[in-house]
This record gives sequence, structure tokens and C-alpha cells, in this order.
Amino acid sequence: MIPIAPAIRQLEASFEIQLSVDQKQQLRLYLKLLKQWNRHINLSAAEGTADLLRFHFFEGFWAANKFLSEPTRVVDIGAGAGFPGYPMKLYCREMGLVLIEKNQKKAIFLQQVARTLQLTVSVFRGLAEDYGEWDSADMATLCAVRPSAKLRNLLCALQIRLLCFHGTQRPAGLSDWLVLKSAKVPLSRNRYVSLLQGQETSQ
Repeated sequence: MIPIAPAIRQLEASFEIQLSVDQKQQLRLYLKLLKQWNRHINLSAAEGTADLLRFHFFEGFWAANKFLSEPTRVVDIGAGAGFPGYPMKLYCREMGLVLIEKNQKKAIFLQQVARTLQLTVSVFRGLAEDYGEWDSADMATLCAVRPSAKLRNLLCALQIRLLCFHGTQRPAGLSDWLVLKSAKVPLSRNRYVSLLQGQETSQ
């Protein structure tokens, strides 16, 4: 097993969260799977266990702790290697999760994670604009993805809240969205998470 216990303890303190024994075990399994697959397909640019834990897993754990106050149906747009959706699901098991990923190999990886960790999730391979069940979602997550005007208008029309992971500036097209809640990510200089709500005038 990967010797990451000290790093986990330090990040738990920095992010002010406490993981269960089961959550830590699943984190280890996920990390092992990610490193195995990352040798063959580009899943993450983060190098080393410490960066993977901090920037992928713990930012997701922290976001779930900070922004989810009740069971929520979440759609992760452009899920890639499963972040932030899967860590949020690991932290809040009652959360419903759909992962949207257009890349076939990455979508297969996401399905493998679900099987390995025994998580009940759905993986949709395609564009977020083409997902046909948006009306059943409460929230979408967005990280390192620029949403199209069509997607922004869709989320706005359905009044789906958007949990956006961003730098000092929000992605193009979201600057005029209503900020319901925003917080700076622990240990970062310019990384933020904001819960946004589209308005009818947004384009």
C-alpha cells in the first residue's frame, strides 16, 4: 500500500476535514489506479503523490464539506480523471453523481474507478450540451473547462447551480452570474471555489 498516511494527516489538518478509515482506503485505491492508468493515457498533469492528494482529492473533499449541505444530484462537466466529482462523492456518499467526459479512454477509466471503489455513479460519454437528463440535476461542477454559451444558457434556464473551481478570474461567460457562496481554497494563493447561479440576462 502506498505510504501516504502522514501526507493525508497533514492535509486533513490544513483543509479542516476528517476522513474515515473507509474513505482513506478508497482514496488509496483510487490513487493507485490513477497512477497505473496515467502511464498510458494523460489523466493528470500533477506530479507526485503530494500534488495529486492536494490539488485533486483534498480540494474535492473540501468543496463537498464546504458547499454541500444536503443530498444533491451533481453533474461533473468534463470530468477527466474524475475530479472534483469522485472525491466529492467519496466524501458525501449520499450525493448522486453523473460524470460527463467526451474522451473515450477517460470515460472507460471513470467506469473502472466506479467498479473498483464500488460507487453508484453514471458516466456519460459526450458533450455536456448533449446530456439528456439535465432536468434531474441540482448542481454542476466545472474545473478547467470553459463552458459554451449553449451550456450556460441551458444551466441558466433550468436554474442549475454551478460549483466553479477557478483562479482569480472566473471562466469566460460566468462573470455576471450571481455568486451564492465563494471561498478560497486552503493552502492556495489564487484558487477559489464559487457557487454560482445563472440569471436570465446571462449570455
